[in-house]
Amino acid sequence: MLITVTGLVIAERNVGENDRFIDILTAEYGAVEICVKGARKINGKSNACTQLFSYAKFCFSKRGDRYYLNSCEPIKSFYGLRLDMKKLALAGYFVEISKYCVTTGQSAKDVMSLLLNTLHMLSEGMRSEEFLKSVFEMRFMSEIGMLPQLIGCRDCYSYEAEEMFFMIDRSCLLCGEHFYGRGFEESGYHVRLTKTVLHTLRFICLTDMNRLFNFKIGEESKRLLSEVTEKYILTHLSRSFKTLDFYKQMCADEANAAGAAGAADAQ
Repeated sequence: MLITVTGLVIAERNVGENDRFIDILTAEYGAVEICVKGARKINGKSNACTQLFSYAKFCFSKRGDRYYLNSCEPIKSFYGLRLDMKKLALAGYFVEISKYCVTTGQSAKDVMSLLLNTLHMLSEGMRSEEFLKSVFEMRFMSEIGMLPQLIGCRDCYSYEAEEMFFMIDRSCLLCGEHFYGRGFEESGYHVRLTKTVLHTLRFICLTDMNRLFNFKIGEESKRLLSEVTEKYILTHLSRSFKTLDFYKQMCADEANAAGAAGAADAQ
């Protein structure tokens, strides 16, 4: 039986001289591993569709315990990602998270929509990398069933107290009255939120997908948001990601280079 789906290549690995295994993210079947015979040949018909970040229509069949590709038709390559190493590194982080969390056989319609929209905006330079990273991290966690309780304080249900703390490990909010004096101050798993960042987190987690990227946020709030979303996803997935480490190293190198150039200009 042939199966035809649209999917996004989220991982690839070469086997032997000419073959390749790919993992594709699909709305209907979640993540699916497919064997692609002859994918690495110079004249291989499937070469363009089976590279990382390729979005295509795939037709494959099952033989024994494996899926084998019969044909594929390209839809979008996100070519802009390959023109910028930072964008490429960040996109790698997005697909690594997706591969880690999405299994075969589960519906992944909303996760796939989130990933495709984020990659499109990143590839086209429509929003900043830091902005897209934060939106993806928080909305992804919400889509896989790890939505934090952001409506109000866990203990008194206050919607917007003078001070609000996001308890990252507990996935909830506490107002200042119920935060202080309870031993939480020594924990490294809390962040004091500004009203702007609190409202932004609520928007990212709860708004419709078609409005998800339709907001603006100042640079200072963007930095705090980035701290919160990264801590949240790494804490609850209980692991680090090499692609994230690589992306952050590139950001640090870029900042150091800019600082050195500024110092040289000042002399």
